Amino acid sequence: MLKLGAERGELSVVYDQIGTPTYARDLANALLQIVQKAENDSVEKRLLSGVYHYSNEGVTSWYDFAVAVFEMKYMPIKVQPILTKDYPTTAPRPPFSLLNKAKIKNAFGLEIPHWQQSLRKCLDLL
Repeated sequence: MLKLGAERGELSVVYDQIGTPTYARDLANALLQIVQKAENDSVEKRLLSGVYHYSNEGVTSWYDFAVAVFEMKYMPIKVQPILTKDYPTTAPRPPFSLLNKAKIKNAFGLEIPHWQQSLRKCLDLL
């Protein structure tokens, strides 16, 4: 987003695709916590298999995410909301793609940060 915003000054971003951004550093920290708990035998062995979902907390559209990026970086980029049908891609995207994180939070006692908090941390590194 930052690169596109700097190059164009105005962007069109879909607003009808809802999800939660995931900060890779948060995911890596969660995996490290799980590994440490497994190594210390502080988690039941049966919990070490299966499918677990992870993303940051909160809900947003790609449009609102882009707006947040530019606001946090104090970039006066104009962001136009558009429909998915107006932004053709080769792969279809789901309109609502939230993950249920209850299992991973309960099994491993994780506290997952909100996407806005994590976005701020990420952007502060740039």
